[in-house]
Amino acid sequence: MTAPLLRTARRVMMALGIGRQTANTNETPNTPTVQVALAAGELRADVPIVQEYGLASRPVPGSDLVLAFIGGDRTRGVVIATGDQRGRPKDLQPGEVCLFHPATGSRIWLKADGSIAIVPANGKATLEGDLTASGTITGNEVVAQGVRLSSHPHNGVEPGSGKSGPPVAS
Repeated sequence: MTAPLLRTARRVMMALGIGRQTANTNETPNTPTVQVALAAGELRADVPIVQEYGLASRPVPGSDLVLAFIGGDRTRGVVIATGDQRGRPKDLQPGEVCLFHPATGSRIWLKADGSIAIVPANGKATLEGDLTASGTITGNEVVAQGVRLSSHPHNGVEPGSGKSGPPVAS
């Protein structure tokens, strides 16, 4: 094979790589960068991470990285995918999608039956803004401004066997 053809074949073979993140992500630049250990002891620093529009993550050391090297030039790499098998959910059914936090296990899970499960690892979820539901809201307890639905007193109401009417819209 001629030298130019061999050089081209080598660049094609070197265009993709799999590596492991070795240090914290540098969030200082507009595009975050990482340090990556590649095969045969090759180490690259300040490699930019390109992420999907509207999604952001900050991978941690030990994460798996897939890199593309422009024109097969190993000095011009960019991370095009990240993953961390240490915390990946293993209970997904075929076709399910899950946004998950590897360290805690929190998840937003789009299930095969069409339902959506929001599962915070610490049992707490926060919603800022108004909430509108067109279906039934089911829960163990409702607390509004410190008043518990299940046990709040009705001051000034005499006990009896009668029933009140339905709620009146204000």
